[in-house]
Amino acid sequence: MSKETLAPPLPPIDARTEAVAERLFGLKWALRKDSTEIIHEEWRTASEWIRDGYLRQAIEVLAAADQAHPASADGSDYKERMRVEYRELTARAGRLRDMLQRYADGTLDFEPTCPITLLSRQLDVMDEYALILRRRAGIEHISLGEQRIDTATRDVR
Repeated sequence: MSKETLAPPLPPIDARTEAVAERLFGLKWALRKDSTEIIHEEWRTASEWIRDGYLRQAIEVLAAADQAHPASADGSDYKERMRVEYRELTARAGRLRDMLQRYADGTLDFEPTCPITLLSRQLDVMDEYALILRRRAGIEHISLGEQRIDTATRDVR
């Protein structure tokens, strides 16, 4: 094989790129997502050419994502940035609420390493932040859409 057919050398790899490559690797091989240690160990012991391939994919994915940043990321529309922030916050809070409910029901398929009390506190803070965003949106006449979280009824002022 001649030098011309070889892929160019990889640029320096930062932690973000490495994390994305490892995640792509774990997804491709359908490794258990509830145990990042398993994915990391498999990634660490994979052949260099395999890791290089996933690193190249990660570089491409991150470059595309960085170029396709939402219009709100350029600072031109703070209202849209607020809508995006609220939408992402409510989605994350919903997933955490769902996980805590499954834990309470005994149907969670893994044992959280973080104490449940801390996760519950995190959810309370996320709910409080969503309340603040809703109040601010009301004052600034910004429609946040139909996204609601379970604590929306706590907004009494």
